[in-house]
Amino acid sequence: MRSNLTAANRRQILAGAASAALAVHGLPARAQSEYPLRLFVGFPPGGAGDMFARILADAMREELARPIVVENKPGAGGLTVAIGFLRAPKDGNQAMLATGSTAVAAPVSRARAPYNPVQDFTWVSLLSNAPFVIAVNAALPIHSVPELVDYAKARPGKMSYGHAGLGTTVHLAGEMFKDRAGIDVVDIAYAGSGPAITDTIAGTVDYVIEATGTVAPHVKSGRLRIVGCMAEQREKIAPQVPTFRESGIDVVAGTYNLLALPLGTAPEVVARLSTVANHAMENPAVIERLAALGITPVADSTPARARAFVASEVARWSAVTRKLGIAL
Repeated sequence: MRSNLTAANRRQILAGAASAALAVHGLPARAQSEYPLRLFVGFPPGGAGDMFARILADAMREELARPIVVENKPGAGGLTVAIGFLRAPKDGNQAMLATGSTAVAAPVSRARAPYNPVQDFTWVSLLSNAPFVIAVNAALPIHSVPELVDYAKARPGKMSYGHAGLGTTVHLAGEMFKDRAGIDVVDIAYAGSGPAITDTIAGTVDYVIEATGTVAPHVKSGRLRIVGCMAEQREKIAPQVPTFRESGIDVVAGTYNLLALPLGTAPEVVARLSTVANHAMENPAVIERLAALGITPVADSTPARARAFVASEVARWSAVTRKLGIAL
């Protein structure tokens, strides 16, 4: 029997079949079978964001049934990766692991933000959070936050601290601490937390602000000493370290990780990736690996919750940058 289908009819049927495959599988069939998922992170290897991205990639590969390649795009305190991601294809083959710096601190600390962190990306999931600590060079006679404050006040303008870059969450947390403690300390920006930690160990700077897990190996070796934690309550990984509030200074700050897709990505793709990301954060092996880094996973996020979280953090840190006059 001769077919009555025209070429146009056949194209419509094929397009419908492709859409059905997308709805069923959550990611384009061709992308699943032929292409890796490229996961971009805005900081160099060795920092907390990079380590988290690799743990996430390991956990998601099997369920997604495709390779995941972590690609580091460092620069400008996390801005570089986000600005590049604004132009990323919406085909489900590229995602961004956004730290607190990329998602919030970097844009709100600029006099003219290069992107709107709430509206310019499709937020998939809030994945984790981790409070910051201050770690001092172990040769210094400083064992607590009050001792650090007294030491700095006795040497105005002579102490310095290292951080992962201007406009990062650690930079804003460091300036908040200086303001609320009433101390004059020079901030030294680095291209990532790794070099900042190295220079703190060498004594080039006096202290560094980072997540506990990032500095933990150097604390264990006796080269750094954690004096305080910027958390609501003491960390399980370091229960002996008091919070800043316990030490009389109201500073609560940390970083977090979120998963993003380009704005305009198909809802089915977003929903699928959000589900897989949540499953990864429920994985006992992942929970154990993150606990060793002082990172708490979030396993019940949704795209709406992730977007609302970013909006709340933008409002919070925008107020801080205005008060401190930070406009890079």
